[in-house]
Amino acid sequence: MKAKLLIALAGAASLAAAGCTSQQGDVDRVVDTVPWVPASAQLATYGGCDDALEGIQDAALAMMAEWQRGEYFASGFAEDDVAREEGDMAAASDAGGASGQSADAYSQTNNQVAGVDEPDIVKTDGTFVYSVVQNTLRAVDTRSGEVAAERAFDEMSWSHELFLGDGGLFAMYTQDVEADDLYYSEFRLDRLDPATLDVLDTFTMEGSMVDARMVGGELRFAVSSQPLIQPVYDVLYAGAGDAADLEAALRDTTLDDWVPSYSVNGEAGEVDCADIAHPDRFSGSAVTVFGLPTSGGWEDVAPHTVMADGETVHGTADSLYLAHYDYGWGEDEPEAETEIYRFHFTGGEPLLAGEATVPGSLLNQYSLSEYDGHLRVATTENQAMWGWWGGCGPAADCAWGGEVAPEDSKSTVTVFAVGEDSLTETGSVTDLGVTEQIYAVRFIGDTAYIVTFRQTDPLYTVDLSDPANPVVTGELKITGYSAYLHPVGNGRLLGVGQEATEDGVTTGLQVSLFDTAADEAAVLDQYLRPNASSAVEWDPHAFLYWQDASVAVLPVTDWGEDYSNYTAGVLVLAVGTDALEEAAWIEQEVADPYAEGVVRALVVGGQLWSLSSAGLQANELGGDYGQTAWIGF
Repeated sequence: MKAKLLIALAGAASLAAAGCTSQQGDVDRVVDTVPWVPASAQLATYGGCDDALEGIQDAALAMMAEWQRGEYFASGFAEDDVAREEGDMAAASDAGGASGQSADAYSQTNNQVAGVDEPDIVKTDGTFVYSVVQNTLRAVDTRSGEVAAERAFDEMSWSHELFLGDGGLFAMYTQDVEADDLYYSEFRLDRLDPATLDVLDTFTMEGSMVDARMVGGELRFAVSSQPLIQPVYDVLYAGAGDAADLEAALRDTTLDDWVPSYSVNGEAGEVDCADIAHPDRFSGSAVTVFGLPTSGGWEDVAPHTVMADGETVHGTADSLYLAHYDYGWGEDEPEAETEIYRFHFTGGEPLLAGEATVPGSLLNQYSLSEYDGHLRVATTENQAMWGWWGGCGPAADCAWGGEVAPEDSKSTVTVFAVGEDSLTETGSVTDLGVTEQIYAVRFIGDTAYIVTFRQTDPLYTVDLSDPANPVVTGELKITGYSAYLHPVGNGRLLGVGQEATEDGVTTGLQVSLFDTAADEAAVLDQYLRPNASSAVEWDPHAFLYWQDASVAVLPVTDWGEDYSNYTAGVLVLAVGTDALEEAAWIEQEVADPYAEGVVRALVVGGQLWSLSSAGLQANELGGDYGQTAWIGF
């Protein structure tokens, strides 16, 4: 697997504080450091392939010089330093859709935006259930209760997810590759025959998937990759070079070493130099955006690469938003912003159609929402830096003395007008949850619901009907917090998270039913399960709301009062107009619940199916929820 090499290089390189001087032929060029500045999202393209290579190399050298100047990494090329870096790299080795409700009486993935499908570990067409657990893909016929087809993935593959469309079943995953003494990760997409799971088409690209969406007959991807720069590896791992040797090795790299390659059914392709964009400052990482038809015929793919990292994707009917968190260290504290790039898809090709920056960092994809010609973004300043550098979550002080959250943290909602090729800020509202961080966000129409938490849970209601003047209309304070919010009818919102003491110490699963009809939300009812948690808190795809029966279904892990009575199962909650009630607790008949907890629930043919690594189980949907089938894996 390729580590983030440039970070390691910064630790090894002894570069000048003000910049690096290099020679190419008889020409001397000085590469200045690029200090961290806000609003660095504006992208530019290169004049050609030679210009692209030179610009990428310059940016890499400038970034290393900046790190060295800040003295955040040790300098020198001592053998101990090289060994330490090797060890570090090895360790690193809305439209408010109603949970995929369908008129065909089977559930779909819990998608953020109606009509925009998201990848998941399980998909169904109402007859077959396709799932991938423990590196094995299976097609289960729900009529016969048998595994109709099975396909095992390589043991060195991971992060398997699925799409199901008219053109077949699509399996996406990352494969660890060894080639010519190089080790790296490769994103793979297989188009499969749903009946046999035979491979029909294969697309590969260096890197791993950030996220993907399927809209109509089109698949849209964002793939992150790291540079594969063997000349630099050779100098770094030799342990006898100096900064000049390292810089010379970096100048020996080619554009292919920096920009990911790809292939379609074994035929190699490459990103056009005209389709490589870059911000003012970057480290060498890249994100590539591209579209593929679900029907196959992928030879005409046109990937577009941005020389930046990317962590969060938000998809709409015609756009893919890519968000990248960027930070720089000042003398006293870190500075941070999130860069947002909008790609508009036309005829399967992504075109850059707007850029923007917002202060702080996103929680997840639900922090972004496009509605009525505007993009709304919720961020917390200092959230990510606190989390990475000493934070310890929503409990009391850390054992090592760190604080729960920085005193100056705060959250902001920023609104942008979405133009044909621009994102223009129209308004914002800030100072939400001062000293706290965002735990959940849900945009529903022209209203935002935002949960911040440190010791208590304010649920903010933000009126976004005037994009130039967002207004906080309500601040409901309760103990605990919601980590996921889901609409469950007009004026009703369900929150899944944790109850907590007045001091912010979590005590167990909490599901809250909120009345959101007024300007400020109100609690109608709460369900509490002490010493328990749900995967929904960090993975919204684990949530199922089946509107026909007015039930919410959550995989739950219950640790018991003294962590000695572990149980895992499916919690079914009846969601009334003003109340929540436990309708069923379903456990699978498995030998080891510690290893085989339920990961998903879905509705097929009037039955509630639950998926674990041990198998698929069917229960009646309603009544006593009795078991009707078991298909062991």
